[in-house]
Amino acid sequence: MRVAPDPTQIAEIYIDESSQTQHRYLVLGGVVVAFTERTRLDELIMAARQPELPEGEAKWTKVSRSKLAAYKRIVDVLFDNTDLVHFHSLFVDTTLLDHRSFNDGDREIGFNKEIYQLARKFSQLYENNLFHVYPDRRRTSQPPEELRLILNRGCRKDRDSRDWPFRRCQFRDSDTTLPLQLVDILIGALAFRLNGHADAPNASPAKLELSEHVLGRAKIRDVWRGTARVGLFTVWPRQLRKRVS
Repeated sequence: MRVAPDPTQIAEIYIDESSQTQHRYLVLGGVVVAFTERTRLDELIMAARQPELPEGEAKWTKVSRSKLAAYKRIVDVLFDNTDLVHFHSLFVDTTLLDHRSFNDGDREIGFNKEIYQLARKFSQLYENNLFHVYPDRRRTSQPPEELRLILNRGCRKDRDSRDWPFRRCQFRDSDTTLPLQLVDILIGALAFRLNGHADAPNASPAKLELSEHVLGRAKIRDVWRGTARVGLFTVWPRQLRKRVS
């Protein structure tokens, strides 16, 4: 019988994605925080929102000049609390996705594979933890429980010594889940650069400044090159399999 873990073993992972259909580069990102420290993270994010964002959902699409200072402070929660929360991400060139060859022609399967890859990276980097995974709620034919099973089977196949490291996988609503709001802002800043919006003549000055703030604090000069595999803030340019002729 599986024994309930010590709460100090559990790490919570919050995962969100940028637009799947409107732009060339799909960005997925997640933050990881200890189960016992989640309340502290929420409190820091809420404090960072004041006074410009006392209520409502903080998200990339809502960034404006009048609220820019609050968005920068939310971002700084990550960079100023290296013992509390880390961010990991990947990006994919959607024009190279070959759903017909690798995903039974189903775009949803291809997307779920990227969530799998990101979640597995967390499990590899934090090898002493067990995980609760909370993706942002979305319409999908695949229930989160199925993702949990696939993740644990992948760990077992790779000879992970932990007994079912992924203990929970449930959707969360970003409008009430502050760590997901932090992720949305961070991946928005990456996608803004990757998809060329930062170079557009009509680029939002507030979003441009916030994107530069994120990349500056992450010490990323060229987002296309990605970062080191480990660290407080990582970016993984995913290399996709190619069809064999």
